[in-house]
Amino acid sequence: MSIQFEVAGEPVEFYRNWFTGRSELRMLGETVVLRSSLNPSTHFSLRLTRVLQHRIGDHEITIEQTRPLLFAGFRTHDYQIAVDGVVVRQQRGY
Repeated sequence: MSIQFEVAGEPVEFYRNWFTGRSELRMLGETVVLRSSLNPSTHFSLRLTRVLQHRIGDHEITIEQTRPLLFAGFRTHDYQIAVDGVVVRQQRGY
């Protein structure tokens, strides 16, 4: 899953590996790991919605991932990306 958006005119990419669960933000030639595949909470959670937050300069990025209740590993998830509280992208995928 890859979602591109802009923060203050700069391109940013949210990337999530569907197999390992690793989530990253890629911007300005650097990569920030939001969720590691080595962390057990990446794979086992009872919550349907996870919120990931990261600050780039003066801008707060919030990523909401909502998974289905049953067979979540085999079904698409909903993603909503907000920059400073304003939703800039919504997408569905693995």
